[in-house]
Amino acid sequence: MTDALAPQPGERVADIGCGPGFLALEIGNAVGPGGRVWGVDLSEPMLALARERCARLPWIALEAADATALPFPDEEFDAAVSVQVYEYVPAVERAVSELFRILKSGGRAVIMATDWDSILWHSGNPERMRCVLSAWDEHLHDPRLPRSIRALLRNAGFVVGETSVVPQLNPAYDENTYSVGLIPLIQAFVAGRRGVSADEAADWVADLRTLGERGEYFFCLNQYLFTATKPAA
Repeated sequence: MTDALAPQPGERVADIGCGPGFLALEIGNAVGPGGRVWGVDLSEPMLALARERCARLPWIALEAADATALPFPDEEFDAAVSVQVYEYVPAVERAVSELFRILKSGGRAVIMATDWDSILWHSGNPERMRCVLSAWDEHLHDPRLPRSIRALLRNAGFVVGETSVVPQLNPAYDENTYSVGLIPLIQAFVAGRRGVSADEAADWVADLRTLGERGEYFFCLNQYLFTATKPAA
């Protein structure tokens, strides 16, 4: 993400949906004390983690805010980034318009979104996997946002640049991987939704662990990275 955004020393950058602050910290290191990073998120627990992580860089500011009503003046930032945020926003057109508004003329934007239909997750019970993933779709507003984000950016006034795919490929069961970190979140969310019982969710987890022990675990999910520029005045 930082390579695509290419933050420069002295720049002002917005991190929309900053979560626990990993990316804000990277950007803060890049812009240096002459720059400024503002991270916003709706989750106070995430902001608390971000404040702890970024505490040594006083030029990083973090606050609670909604992506559809950003608390910044017009044309405040040289660049902005948003990672896996807009798929959770019902009024995504408004959020993209806000992104356009806060950027300076010539400002850069980088957005990453996931298409959950791209998932490949090996299972000993494919029908149960289908049911679990169908229930998991309810955790966000648009599980297929990458298909429409380019049009949303253009409609907001952006010039859309390159699009690239960023696969999350986990060919083994490893506690430090993206997919294994998702497993307990999915289990807790899907129990009781779309006919998935708590017992079925637990059996789904047990099946994945068994596949891991056998060396048969496999997961791949495509995330899509979009770059855009606000035209120069």
